[in-house]
Amino acid sequence: MSSSQSPDDRSQPVGPEDRLMALEKLLGKRRAESSRFLKAAYREGLSLQDLWKRVDQRGQLAAVGLLSVNPGKTASLALSPIHNREQAAETVALLKTMTRHALSVGKIDLIQYLAEPDDDLELSVLKDADFMDLAILVSMERSNSRHVKPPLAKADVVLTSTPIDDDAMLALLRSTYEDSLDCPGLSALRHEKDILDGHRRGGNFDPQLWTVMQINGVNAGVAILNRTPAADCIEVTYFGLAKHARGKGFGAHLLDHALCLAAKHSERSIMLAVDERNSPALRLYVSRGFRVISRRVALALSSLKFST
Repeated sequence: MSSSQSPDDRSQPVGPEDRLMALEKLLGKRRAESSRFLKAAYREGLSLQDLWKRVDQRGQLAAVGLLSVNPGKTASLALSPIHNREQAAETVALLKTMTRHALSVGKIDLIQYLAEPDDDLELSVLKDADFMDLAILVSMERSNSRHVKPPLAKADVVLTSTPIDDDAMLALLRSTYEDSLDCPGLSALRHEKDILDGHRRGGNFDPQLWTVMQINGVNAGVAILNRTPAADCIEVTYFGLAKHARGKGFGAHLLDHALCLAAKHSERSIMLAVDERNSPALRLYVSRGFRVISRRVALALSSLKFST
């Protein structure tokens, strides 16, 4: 490499001929394991167009990143292991180039990453690359019991899976974001219609697993469940109440109804993620048999940060 090259010239998309080598670096695994991953990616239609690499000043592979595009114009980020400050600096440079490129072409508006809470070096890399620290996400799981009893009827509450129109659903979601304790900064990083589209296209969309709670005729809560048969689970992708409905037992009523809907399906478990600061939700989930399986720091980078 000539000395006249700019630092950004060292961060490039990975061509087909170098994918196996890049995946070895990304996965921290040997060639045989990386080869199996590559074959599975081709077989399952996983795009590797957003696989990037960075070489150091000696031309050696220094860092690798992969963006996996998700519904709702979001993407999940994977990074090669970071062992020292030199690798950290190269990874920051790679991230700045690959994320700016991804956000500029219009197919992605939000990039998400989950980091280990005690990995200070990795966290510093993400923050130096302008990712926002949103929350510590607690992943929880419970068995999908076939013996869940439906909640007792409440005179002022209607629970329905009858779809409401997009404007009404967006208004309901907006009301649940007000003073929310669950990743309060996230909704400001996304366009509302992308959020709704992401919920509909995540997993195996089934509108009968979506519940709207009406209190005295007013939309006041929503539980969105999506089936993921490949993982043998049903995911609670969103659960929220309008501000006026919180702290009155309506959340337990809505969750019990959602668990009854899930029980009609064959998936083994039910999973969700919740902001560690959301103690009321944590207490509710624990009371319904959910147990903690992991804790991760959720970070995100949004195209809105760079828009004028």
